[in-house]
Formats: sequence, C-alpha cells, structure tokens
Amino acid sequence: MKSIQFLLVTAMVLAAPEFSYSQTLRHIMTIPERTLEGKYEGNSEGDQMLNYYNNDYCDYYLFQVNDRSYNLKPGKNTVLTIRKGSNADYTFKKAKEFYRFRGIFPKNFDIATPYALPVKDGKKTGWETDRRERRKTMHFRMAPGDTVCATRYGVACVTTDPRLLLVYHQDCTFAAYLTMTENFISPGDVVRPGQPVGIAGPSGVAVSFFFLDENKFGDNYLPDGYAYLHFIPTFSTGEGLVQPEEKKFYRAVTDDGLVMKEMTKREQKRYLKEKGAAGKSADGGKGKQDGSVRITWLEDPVSEKDKERISGLIGHELGFYGRLGMDKDLKLTVYTFHDKKDAGEFLDKKFGRSVDVRNTAGIYLTKEQAVVIIGYDEKDSDRNVKVICHEISHHLLRNIAGPGVPVWLNEGLARYFENCTVDRKGNVHHVLSDGEKGRIRSAFMIGEIDLADYLDTWHGDFMLHQRTDDGISYTLAHALTTLLMDKGDTGTIQALMKLEKDGSCTATMSGIYPGGLEGLEKDLESLVAE
Repeated sequence: MKSIQFLLVTAMVLAAPEFSYSQTLRHIMTIPERTLEGKYEGNSEGDQMLNYYNNDYCDYYLFQVNDRSYNLKPGKNTVLTIRKGSNADYTFKKAKEFYRFRGIFPKNFDIATPYALPVKDGKKTGWETDRRERRKTMHFRMAPGDTVCATRYGVACVTTDPRLLLVYHQDCTFAAYLTMTENFISPGDVVRPGQPVGIAGPSGVAVSFFFLDENKFGDNYLPDGYAYLHFIPTFSTGEGLVQPEEKKFYRAVTDDGLVMKEMTKREQKRYLKEKGAAGKSADGGKGKQDGSVRITWLEDPVSEKDKERISGLIGHELGFYGRLGMDKDLKLTVYTFHDKKDAGEFLDKKFGRSVDVRNTAGIYLTKEQAVVIIGYDEKDSDRNVKVICHEISHHLLRNIAGPGVPVWLNEGLARYFENCTVDRKGNVHHVLSDGEKGRIRSAFMIGEIDLADYLDTWHGDFMLHQRTDDGISYTLAHALTTLLMDKGDTGTIQALMKLEKDGSCTATMSGIYPGGLEGLEKDLESLVAE
C-alpha cells in the first residue's frame, strides 16, 4: 500500500493548512492536515483501488481539471478500481491538478429554510455587515460574554482553531461562527437550533452562511478565485419568518417546531424526553418525561400526505402533553372509513355499539384505545387531519388524567389541536376563527354565556347545548382553551385535570385564575374582540 502521488493544488482559502489563530473566515475554511487522504490499496483479488479517506464530518468535493470530479462522503470513498492485469490508461496514474473543497453542490437549496437567530429564545439582536471579512458575513450584536446559540441543525466540522465553529447542514450549506472567545462544540457533535455553542467576543458574534456554488465551476476551467456563495438566511423572529434588514433588531423565536424540523423521528422523541427531564429537574422532580404514541392504521387507506401532516402535529401535541405529565409510550388504533354506512356497521359488529354516525366525524373509544374516523375523504386533507388530531388529543389526555377532566377542557384541547397546522417550514400555527369569535361576541350580547354554569356543565348538558344553541359548547371550549394556551397557563390546566369526579371547576378557576371568574370573562371578551 502506498500513497497516491499527484500534484495537489488548493484554491486560495483552501491552501495548505495555516496555523494562525486569527478568527477569520479564511482560517475556518482551511483544511487541516490529513483530513483528506488518497491512497492506492490492493484487495484480495489483486485489484488496485484508489481510496480517499475523508476524516472530517462534512462532504468534500474533489475537482479534477479536464476530467471527472468526485463527491467524497465522510469515511472511505473508492473512486477508482484497476482490475488485476489491466493495461488501461488511467488519468490518476499521471501528475494532475486537483482542487479540494469543503462541501458539495446543494441539490435542494431553499432560501426560505428557517434559521434561528444566534441568541437565546426571546432575546433581541440585530446585525450589520462584518467589514473585516471579504465575503458576506453577518455580525450580530451581543454583549461580551453572552451565549451564542446554533442557528440550524447540523454537525460540527474539523477546524484548525478550537475557538472556531463550522457547522455543516443537511442541505450541504455551512454556517461559520467567528469571533467567539469560547467554543463549546467538538468536531462531530450534532447541534440543533437554539443550542448554546459558545461565548460571544467583545462585540458579539460573526456568522457567515454559504455553500459550494456549482455555477463557479466548469469542465475545463478552475473556480474563478473563490468557490462559495454567501447568503442571508430566513430567520424565525417575533415578526415571523424574515430575511432580517441590516441594523434592525429582531426578537428570536426558537420554538419546538423549529428545533425539531430537521430531526429524525427518533431524534425528535429523544429531544422531547430530554426536554421533559429538564422540566422535571427544574420543578423539583414533580414533572414527568414525555412519551410517544404509535398508530396502527386499519380499514380504508389513509393517504401518505395525511399521515405526514398528522405526524408533524402529533409531535406538537406530545410536546404539550409531555409538559402536563405524559410519560408513557402509547398505542392507538385508527379505523378509517370512507363510507359512513360501513363505519356504522363496523361499530355495531366489532364493538357492540349502535352509534348514529350521520352527523359524526370521529369517535374515541376509551376502553378499546381506538379511534373511528367516519367519512374519510381523500380529497379533503384538511378535514381528515383535523378530525384525527382531535381524537388523538382525547387519547393522550385520557391516558394522563383519566376520566375526571371537565368536558369543556377535554373538548377544548381537542379543538385547539385540530385547529393547528404545520407549514412547509415546520412551524406550527393555531387559529381561533373569526366565525368562532363572532359567535361568542353574539352570545355575550344576548346574555347567553354564564361561565359559572358552563364550567361545571356535565357531558349530557354540554352536548345538548351544542346541538340546540348553534354549536356554542365547542366554540366556547375552544376559546377558553385558546386563552389558557396563549397565556402559557399550564398550571391552571393541570389543576383542572386533577379535579375529583365531584370537584367544582368553577371554584377551582375562581381561586387560581387572576381576577377570578370576572377576570376570566374580561380576558375572554378581549380575545374575541374584533
């Protein structure tokens, strides 16, 4: 076995390693020694193979002048095999010009992909162009010693300076973190949005976002001086997803949807459990870790599109119910029927229950740990997802709190989650519709709402009012739950979940909600105001 002999020419910023400890983009892109090695190695059959060993955690591009080029994944890459006895003329046998670059050409680059600002959730920062760098670099304003947070899910690459952090993302883009006094991350570590990665320098942190630009390459010529394209990402802020204006300050919004967007399902589950464990530590051991739910789909088929949308929303539900104490790995069977008549016959035969399904979209069967979806329509994905997420909420809440939850809270949480959506960027949105707000405003006008009576309504009366009073029961339940959720008031929700069968929801709310029932009514009126 011997090392391949060739002339290795390296483009500008990627030249032979420099051991300067200046924190610049040029130094962070320097390839450390022995990171990429090419060797001829034989096998048991007498063949000669040219293997490249990529000892980094990102891809590399090996560009060969006037010949084939190669993408090199981390680990061993066989780029050429010379069969025993072959006299073929292989270009690799001759001295040749090669250029090596961190990264490969992105195939699905999307400028709308959401990033986190490099500060803690809820903090504000602004940026200006870092004039010390020749390539577009965003210098974020932070106080000296502030914590720098990761902007996107990715893996840390090898660098020549331990204070420098270079992160490689799933779409083959990079984020280079400069001007930090301390770097918490080691090569090979996986980071996620919002995760602390270092300590800001005297004036903040500089971050540059870029990728290897295919448009700067050709078959018969070298990159024109510099092979990368730098860009300004779309960030998650208090103003929504925006490409931030220079010298304007924005509030960082790093929620679970953003953090988990690029995780695998297993990683999402681990993250939610870690988050639950952190909550347990913070509240003196009274909290519980999150669980999971595995769904078995039976009867008529559910489209893969709907399953994907439901999966995204289940993660959101699990995150919430995990904070309320869910620590089980649950199973749920979902029976879907396109035809309502088939659903009725199925319920009668399998469960011995006669149910009028004409005006019913879904049923949760507590004892059977099953959901029956009635009238599934492949052309109405929104309706399908709403119904299924509604019933899954019942399943999760029942397994945490048992049967004693007030009916309005049970249905209100289900309505809340059925009215959540996940956009293509992985962000969760909830809507209390204008129609629902108008219905409640009208009810206040005519004196139809008596919160003291409503909060302690039993299931039978709740459903009677739903049928006879233009759907007021579910609408009011949705609005009250939205009020608590928007306030982040999980304490009140947990207290209501723990009521005994004969406990008074009205008395509980009067005692723990700020301003009692009067305060609750004022806040509700403000929520539904035009």
